[in-house]
Amino acid sequence: MPVHEDLTVAYHQQDTDYYCGAACAQMVLDEVGAGLLNQDNLYNENHSNSVIESGWATAPDGLQHTLNHEAPAGNPAGLPHGHPYFALDALSSEDSISRMLAWTIHYWQVAPISLVFHAQHWIVVRGYTASAAPTSYSDNSYSISSFDVNNPWPPVPSFGPPSNPALAPPPPHSATDSCGTGGGRGIANENVSYTAWHDTYMTGVNFGYWNGKFVSVCDPAPPPPPGAPAFRQTPQHTGRLIAAHDAPRHALEGLAPYGLNERKNYAELLRRFKPGPGVLVQRLDHPDMFYYIVPVQESAEVTPLAITIDALTGVYRESAIRSNDGGSVFSALDRERAHQMVVGRTFELPEFGGRLLVRKEALCQYPHLVWKPCRESLTPYYPFHMFTVGSQKIYVRSDGAVFTALHDADRGI
Repeated sequence: MPVHEDLTVAYHQQDTDYYCGAACAQMVLDEVGAGLLNQDNLYNENHSNSVIESGWATAPDGLQHTLNHEAPAGNPAGLPHGHPYFALDALSSEDSISRMLAWTIHYWQVAPISLVFHAQHWIVVRGYTASAAPTSYSDNSYSISSFDVNNPWPPVPSFGPPSNPALAPPPPHSATDSCGTGGGRGIANENVSYTAWHDTYMTGVNFGYWNGKFVSVCDPAPPPPPGAPAFRQTPQHTGRLIAAHDAPRHALEGLAPYGLNERKNYAELLRRFKPGPGVLVQRLDHPDMFYYIVPVQESAEVTPLAITIDALTGVYRESAIRSNDGGSVFSALDRERAHQMVVGRTFELPEFGGRLLVRKEALCQYPHLVWKPCRESLTPYYPFHMFTVGSQKIYVRSDGAVFTALHDADRGI
């Protein structure tokens, strides 16, 4: 019988497109009894104390400093082992850091914060599912099957685009704000399979001081020795993409090994609603890598549950479920609507490229959606329609935002 532990960590979105570290600090500090601190102040503290290496929005050492400096005195949250201490773990393997995360959640009962997508983004890891609970930080006798995460992206609606501070607060954040609801755009409940965790999320830092390390801010115990690999489904495929109408079957079958179909919130939605055909997405940062988003829809406009699977193998990757009635975790902007949002419009090009009028005679639309971790989308549930006009690309995100470039070289945003 798998073990599932999921800490109560209230979800909040980042206030700007580079405030992920501040939002994660806000969530975890609230969990340990500090209350909801202002993200502007948290970002400034993160950024000004990132001293080991320049060029980061929130570097690992800056985030560690903020968490320890702002953690409340005493133990107001009633943690089982007293006042939290946040250590920076930069370990040499993905397996080691993953076991550290599970141990931190199980023993210390404090959610760690992990650096993902190489070093682009910070997320809160609040829960895990495994074959057994870890008995120590060095226990390698169990297998991990998935993590539950709070991903603070996308930014709050008031950030934009376009920016409109009067639109849909927060900020300021509160216990009853719109973060993670349909109005707030964020996804409050995400489950990431160990397969997706290994090949997409916890991929290690690929530059600079932490090059080759897998980084999280969590438990102070030393890293475990090399041990048994964590659970991962073995991908097997015929070389052909699974048909979109077959994707729902694979998605539903993929929930069972992780125990997700037995969770009350999943079971209730699956009882009431049926999954629709898969929406195919191609990874731009990996050759020949595709996934399906399978929407479990309440209506054409409302998707309370979305499941992603590998489009070649059918293996479960991750899922996201709404936290309130009426919320939606995935918006499937159709091809025709995306086309209408681009043709006939003039766009400012990056790098002083001037302005481009998009003529329908010169516009080519890619046959399916695309995605890579980037500033414009730091969750696979917000893919893009991709257009080309000569050598210029234009991207229309699934929520309708339009971009002329995708930025994937940022650090800690």
